[in-house]
Amino acid sequence: MFRPFLVRVVAAAQVTHRPLALSNGYYTRALTDKASSSSSRHSVISSLTKTCPSCGTILPTALPVCPNCNYIARIHDSISYHDILGLPYEPNPFVVDAALLKRRFIEAQRVSHPDAWATKSEFQRDVALHVSNTLNAAYKALSSPLHRIEYILQRNGLMTAEADPLEDPELISEIMEVREEIEAGDIERIRILEEDNDNKIREVVNAVTKSVAEKKWEETKVAAVRLKYLNGIADAIKQRLDNI
Repeated sequence: MFRPFLVRVVAAAQVTHRPLALSNGYYTRALTDKASSSSSRHSVISSLTKTCPSCGTILPTALPVCPNCNYIARIHDSISYHDILGLPYEPNPFVVDAALLKRRFIEAQRVSHPDAWATKSEFQRDVALHVSNTLNAAYKALSSPLHRIEYILQRNGLMTAEADPLEDPELISEIMEVREEIEAGDIERIRILEEDNDNKIREVVNAVTKSVAEKKWEETKVAAVRLKYLNGIADAIKQRLDNI
């Protein structure tokens, strides 16, 4: 019973998209916004609490979702993905415990997944879908080092894009040569290229960890672009190996 649910929610997290949060701000009041399809007003929580705002029961996750009284609320964009999944943002939001992240994600989806609210009201089902999609986006952003650093940069006012260029001519030349070798090389050579690229990815991740800790955002963005290109090489190597 549990494993099919686990597969569904983790798989869904890889494809669901949600606009990234842009602020670290927290508020103590509940906001409201008008639903686009009706005139009803939906509660939006902008500050996460450990107890249910409705019945006072201790909540099982960081989410505003209470299985005891069936309370559920939308999550304001000001709340970070780290907070949504019960992970520390400070002192370094780039440092994430992967095992804890996955466990918190599964726990949160267990109480908020639309399947768990299928027999509730239309309003509750709609909010459950919103919360579940938010969780999927949070998991996707934090489970990948590249997506994680792009999310952190966006929260600090720096956007990254697919077209962001590399500004290191030597690295550009090296990447072009590696891609040619991937296409022409035998499996032994490709394995060597894979190991070399993995080492470079680890070096960049270590550099990002340091620059984020020091809040050097421009330096972090340069490293993020480098990481994106190295990830592209990793994908090309995997595809080539799959086709051999």
